[in-house]
Amino acid sequence: MALVGARALPGRPSRTTSAPAYGALRTRGRSIGGMYLLHFLLAAGAAYGAVAFPSGAWAYVATLLFGSFCLGLLRVAPATFLLFVPLLALRLTEFLSGAAIENGAYMLETTTYGRPTGAFCRLLLLYLVFFGAATLVVESGWLRLRQRFLSAPTRWESQAKFIWAVLLAFAVIISAYLLRLAINNGTPLFSGIDRFRYLEIIDSPIYRGFLTNRIVLIPFVGALFATPGYRGKAFGYIVWLVATSIIFGEKFTSLLMILSLFAIPAGLVHIANDRPIPVGTIAGIATALVVVTIPAVLVSYGALSDFDGAVQRYGQRAALQGQLWYQADLHYLKAVNFEDRVIAADMASWPNPAAQSPEKAGTRFGLYYVMQPFTSSRLLGWTQEGGTGFVFSLYPYFLRALGVVGLLIMGVLLAIYHGLVMRWLAEGLAEASWLAALLFGRVMSTIYAAYTTGYLWNCFGISTVVYLSAGLFLLWESRRANSRTRPMMRSAARRVTQRFS
Repeated sequence: MALVGARALPGRPSRTTSAPAYGALRTRGRSIGGMYLLHFLLAAGAAYGAVAFPSGAWAYVATLLFGSFCLGLLRVAPATFLLFVPLLALRLTEFLSGAAIENGAYMLETTTYGRPTGAFCRLLLLYLVFFGAATLVVESGWLRLRQRFLSAPTRWESQAKFIWAVLLAFAVIISAYLLRLAINNGTPLFSGIDRFRYLEIIDSPIYRGFLTNRIVLIPFVGALFATPGYRGKAFGYIVWLVATSIIFGEKFTSLLMILSLFAIPAGLVHIANDRPIPVGTIAGIATALVVVTIPAVLVSYGALSDFDGAVQRYGQRAALQGQLWYQADLHYLKAVNFEDRVIAADMASWPNPAAQSPEKAGTRFGLYYVMQPFTSSRLLGWTQEGGTGFVFSLYPYFLRALGVVGLLIMGVLLAIYHGLVMRWLAEGLAEASWLAALLFGRVMSTIYAAYTTGYLWNCFGISTVVYLSAGLFLLWESRRANSRTRPMMRSAARRVTQRFS
């Protein structure tokens, strides 16, 4: 069974003319609502049980429920699943970390042992609200998107040579640069250096920029994979990305992000043609990723010389994913809270690009503001100096600065915002409006940065607003009958492909 396909096989009837299996939201509202209601009730029961009968087992229940929710979303709202699969994957790693924490894992950075508190059952309830709002945004626009993705591979085919030339040039340049880094400084995988320490040693804006911005290009690779004649090249390109990521110390989460973003365009073409979701293929890829990455991570942590030490270090790193939420839930769980000075300082940075850096923000708001109560001053200073910090900081930041009610409000607003950006990104790809898609991809990248670091300028800062506005203009302009963008793009594509030919 093909994962994607723009053309039906000879002699095989096409399903594209039949009633869509994933049609208007109103025809699927009952199944979507039922799936959410079931998981919310089960999560609420688990949250109550975690308080009434404290046990680390409830964190495993929350993890299983989130996994079940992901499968349910894949079944009843596959478009939402595909557009949010990178975030779903990140959140799953957070729950796996939480299960370890609530069962007594040692959290190295905060020098404490975890215990059962029910923190991750409560987090599950919050995430169900978030993804519920996101589902409403995506599925309400899927019927129109579906029509565009039915014919998208035909539009992509006419410009595939241009896209491939740009991607190939980027790969050649970056490969040469990474080879130079490896010769001069080694690699995290083979030298045992932590990737953050390696990033500090290299101190290269090119290397940092590659790690930060590569996800912007991945949806274009996914579009090539859904284009006849380019699937092998696109597959080889994604293998190159994954291989370089492993060699340079990237962990399971980063690789999952790469594969998830790669799957978005191809997956949307797949479901637009009413083809069944290949759950077995997805499970097989995920299993293969685990089988490859966990040994690679252990090797990078020195398993060849000290296996037990590498396993211990791996466990400590795993606990890092959820410890900030655990600590914030333990110390700042209030229904209503409003730190007006924190929020004012945060909002003041949005229109001021000069203020948009962790060094300028300090501990006034965002990442280091959340870390400060739980981290020793020496470690916090080292972390700030290196420009790193705890991951998944946004929800702990909201909880501490706004309370549960404020967290819910901001969570829903971000879900709507993220859902709209992903819809626009999908429209840009489907319409072959590549500049618009590139800009929306950049906005998507900054939203993920906000989830990780807690800095809201990534979502609402002036540069993000400019990218978003320019992307919306280009998307609108490309739809016009007398569009100037389409001829310009075709002309540029011809010049580039002729040069490469």
